[in-house]
Amino acid sequence: MAFMDKLGQIANKVGDVAGDTFDYSKAKGKIVLERGKIKDVKEAIGDYVYEAAKNDTEIDMNRIKAFVAEIDEHLAEIERLEAEAKQSGEELTGAFKGE
Repeated sequence: MAFMDKLGQIANKVGDVAGDTFDYSKAKGKIVLERGKIKDVKEAIGDYVYEAAKNDTEIDMNRIKAFVAEIDEHLAEIERLEAEAKQSGEELTGAFKGE
């Protein structure tokens, strides 16, 4: 996760330099970061379920729902970035759109 944090810092610095106009590269970078965060949350879900099963404890569905809500926030940010790109006349396609 430290790698993703470092990548996020770099993307923020690039964003500060780019200004307020739409930047295709910046949007692609942010989408990559959001997808990385989704992977991190999915990994956390797996770790949580594994530990619960290993320790024979009950799975807290409220905790699972919190994980799902976090993933949904990242997906919404990806959709926002894609919509912003489309509105500016750019299309985020290929590896950056969809999984």
